[in-house]
Amino acid sequence: MEVHFVDATEGFPQSYGDQIRVLTIPDKKDPKRIVTNVLCRYFVSGLEVSFMKNPHDADESFEDALIWAKSFARLHGIVHVYAANLTKA
Repeated sequence: MEVHFVDATEGFPQSYGDQIRVLTIPDKKDPKRIVTNVLCRYFVSGLEVSFMKNPHDADESFEDALIWAKSFARLHGIVHVYAANLTKA
């Protein structure tokens, strides 16, 4: 499993196949709040499984989301984890 930290100016790569993407940004409505999204996509028996982890619990820290993503990736054999924390510019 590899963690790729993504540069904000480059954005996420056009990557296909098994992957998890972690993105943390400041909330536009409340600058003190952060919004973290975790998108998982992988294939099982030729079928794509795609979901967002806790889409309604956006207050998760970047670090906690990345720890979860790495653990989930190891468990399911997902090779690529892409991560971008845009709250630290």
